[in-house]
Amino acid sequence: MSGARVRPDAQRVHPAAEAIGAGLEAWLDKFALGDERLRGARFHLLAARILPDGARVNVELLAQWAAWLAVQPRAAAYARLASVIEGTVSADEAAPTVLALADLWPRTAVGMSLSWRRRCLQHVRDDSGLVVYDVIESVRRTEIPIGIAHSTAWKTICGTVGELTEWCENDPPMEQVQERLGRLASAQLDLLGHLRTCHPAIYAPVLEVAETICAIPGARLAWRQEIGA
Repeated sequence: MSGARVRPDAQRVHPAAEAIGAGLEAWLDKFALGDERLRGARFHLLAARILPDGARVNVELLAQWAAWLAVQPRAAAYARLASVIEGTVSADEAAPTVLALADLWPRTAVGMSLSWRRRCLQHVRDDSGLVVYDVIESVRRTEIPIGIAHSTAWKTICGTVGELTEWCENDPPMEQVQERLGRLASAQLDLLGHLRTCHPAIYAPVLEVAETICAIPGARLAWRQEIGA
């Protein structure tokens, strides 16, 4: 974890990206989701950059999440996600986005602990973008221990990555970008120090999740350039 990976030329792409794209198209068709704008976004390329070395099934899952979140306003997406997690979806609710979510959530939550599900639900209730990082834990098949998730280092990493990702939509002053990158690098070092006090079995998986999260801004920037957004 040598620094914040945000440069587009530093991003690798999953070798099965195009096949993952075909799978995403089929999934969108299955639930009658999206229009040409959504399909033109090619979210499989974003997922393929965030998880260039991930198992194909997990990259597909991440691509589906990206598309699902993009197809509706954030508030509506989070309200529907909360209802599915809590099991309060109406029996006659047949909206395509809800049916798609009913397919997404079980595959995301499988194997994850009750603690992780509660944390995910809390992030949704708080209207927090942190739920995206919960999904990253799932597609990396790793849970961040509570002690680390509540640490200042982890919160700083997630918050700073969120700021950098939002800035992909704009053109912020370079000094602001450099300040955030410096903050991110410092938080990464703090996280490494914290991890060294943990059980060795925790070190590598948590580090992999952290590096994946830190790669999101660069992956998003490269993806936007690739699709011409």
